[in-house]
Amino acid sequence: MHFSTAVALFAGAASAHYNFESLIVNGESTDAYKYVRKTKNGNGPTTAVNSTDIICNNGGIDDDIMAATETFTVAAGDQVGFKMNEYIGHPGPLAVYLSKAPETAKTYKGDGEWFKVYQSSLSNKTVDPMQWASFIGGGVRNFTFTLPKDLPAGEYLMRGEHLALHSADLYQAQFYMGCAQIKVTGSGAGTPGPTVKFPGAYDPRDPGILVNMYWPPLRQYTPPGPKAWPNECDDSTVNVLNGAASDGDCTPLEDSAKGDPVSDAPASGTPAASAAPTSVASASAVPTSAAPVTQVAQPSAVSSAAPVASADCAKRALRRKSRLGRRA
Repeated sequence: MHFSTAVALFAGAASAHYNFESLIVNGESTDAYKYVRKTKNGNGPTTAVNSTDIICNNGGIDDDIMAATETFTVAAGDQVGFKMNEYIGHPGPLAVYLSKAPETAKTYKGDGEWFKVYQSSLSNKTVDPMQWASFIGGGVRNFTFTLPKDLPAGEYLMRGEHLALHSADLYQAQFYMGCAQIKVTGSGAGTPGPTVKFPGAYDPRDPGILVNMYWPPLRQYTPPGPKAWPNECDDSTVNVLNGAASDGDCTPLEDSAKGDPVSDAPASGTPAASAAPTSVASASAVPTSAAPVTQVAQPSAVSSAAPVASADCAKRALRRKSRLGRRA
């Protein structure tokens, strides 16, 4: 390989790195790293699935980072998500996990149980080669989904994750992630699960991680980790901040459903006060201070047949493909 070619490839790989920097709530993007724990490795990923870096990325459970991060109050059923500082520049699946803090999200290091609430892998499971929903046209820069309405109240870490599979040799798959601190209100009484722990949820040899994407052509894929709670859906159309109502819970989008227009300007959010310990079934109410906001922009396995999307996912994907843009 010529030196100039090697330099170009290296530069492209470096520029493709990204970070989960902002929390999105109901179409509003908050200030960078105000409610999402800032990492200490720049835009870098982690490749060590057996390290504590797999929880909230490098620095995400350090005391100084936790102390500097605020907690945002949301309601079960709200539209939430993440904005990245760069476009997702690699192929691979998206996922979001939640873990309920025993006391407050601000003091929680994520060493408890986690459950998946959102997953988006393939946009088309029948074409060859398969297409990744978050990588269509070169990658999205934000995504949203619906918090389950049955989610019990309390304070949580919300862990966004993108698994980049472009160099997925042993211990080489790249995990990009960030942890937001949220306080969930409502009367949800569901029982989230199945649950996993980080580290421990992934093995570097999991077939959803140790993947040869290039040859022979990849024709079956199941993301690592548990299935998404509560409906086990794999979202085939990533929802972005483009004015359309999010249906990231994989339910059909009504033809009349419309969202408010959004822009890319940052907004301040509504931080949550520290809460008393809560049970899974309920949480005591804690007063919060309001701040003005500005509106803005499965256990891992490879099956013998390509996964089939649920009927709801398929209906929604057909409707949305004709009118959704790729980027915010």
